[in-house]
Formats: sequence, C-alpha cells, structure tokens
Amino acid sequence: MTEISIKTSHLTKRFQGKPALVDVSLEIKRGERIALIGNNGSGKTTLLSLLNTLLRPSDGQAWIHGHDVVKNPNELRGLIGVMQHQPMLHTNFSPIEELNLFAKLYKVGDADLRIREVLKQVGLSKKVSARIGEFSRGQKQRLMIAKCLLNKPLVLLLDEPEIGLDANGLDLLDQLILRPDSQRQITVLSATHRTERINDWATGMIRVNDGKLVESVTY
Repeated sequence: MTEISIKTSHLTKRFQGKPALVDVSLEIKRGERIALIGNNGSGKTTLLSLLNTLLRPSDGQAWIHGHDVVKNPNELRGLIGVMQHQPMLHTNFSPIEELNLFAKLYKVGDADLRIREVLKQVGLSKKVSARIGEFSRGQKQRLMIAKCLLNKPLVLLLDEPEIGLDANGLDLLDQLILRPDSQRQITVLSATHRTERINDWATGMIRVNDGKLVESVTY
C-alpha cells in the first residue's frame, strides 16, 4: 500500500471572516510531484502556508506523513522543505550564517559539512561570506533552494520557486527540487504559473479557484 504523504480533510481558512480556502480535501502519495495551479488569489499560497505551519486552519485538518500540522508542528518541520513566494532571508547575514541559523533550529546533523555541500550544489560556493542583501533575486532563490534542501526533507512545499531564476537556475531547480532523487521518494507540491513546464516534472496537477479545489489529475 502506497504511503500517503500529504492529506487534508475539509481544510478551511478565513481572514476576518472572508474565506481564502474552502473545504479542501486531498491526498498526495509519497513520491508524487504535484503542480498546484490557479490564478493570483485563488488559494495556492494559503494552502501551502497551512501545510508548512505558517498559518493555522479555521476549520478542518491536515497531516504530513501522519503528523497533524497543528498538533505536531515541531516534528513536522523536520520533514519539510519550504520555498516561499518572497525569499525569507536575513539580508545582513552571509549564506553560511543564514544556513547555520536554520541548521540549529532544525537540528541538522553534521551542519558545517551539509551547509558547504548544499551551497556547492546551488553554485554559491564562492559567495559564502558575501552579504545576502547584495545578492540578485536569482542568487537569493538559489540560496532558498539550498535552505530548502538542508535538512534532507521528505516533502517539498514550494510557492512559485521559478521566480527570478535564469535558464541555468531553472535547470538547477529541475535537477535538485522538481525532479529529486527517486530513491528517496520525495513528495513535491509546487505552486506555479509556468504551466508550460508542468509536463517536464509533474506527475499530477491540482487546480484551485476562489479557494476551492476544482480539479485534481494524475498523469
């Protein structure tokens, strides 16, 4: 029986009484790579923020690898890698300092070695001491990819990770994030407007509109 990686049941989020996500129930199996699509304001970011514990649901429940996202946030955070629409980075830090802080919060083993490994993977080995505030948007996205992979997550929750990346950066994203090592069976849920690229990496698609799940397809 295939393990369920992400599950929601009647998941709902309201802001000041106004619904942003309404009664969403879904299941994503381990190892699936799902494109989350919809117009701006459709509920994509809200769904991802509920799953990554940045928001709490108004109603309903969600689980990642069996961990309730509200009741077990600390256990959950060790399982997920997150890329948000706007890079959340300390601009006065260097990449080493940024990743060291993250490694301590998430209790990453062999942190120094792992940090240098992921910075090399994303092509930032020569920028380890530079200030993040001096980085281009593309370099910040590369650092977010490194941060996303640092704790060797089982689930990747991504909000438009392609933004700011050049062609080489997009290739890197495909290699490290969107088409990860199949032996580890990493699950990917990625919001995207780049629908022309979905067939290159996705095994399925979820469409949301006005906060509601309107279509779910497995390829």
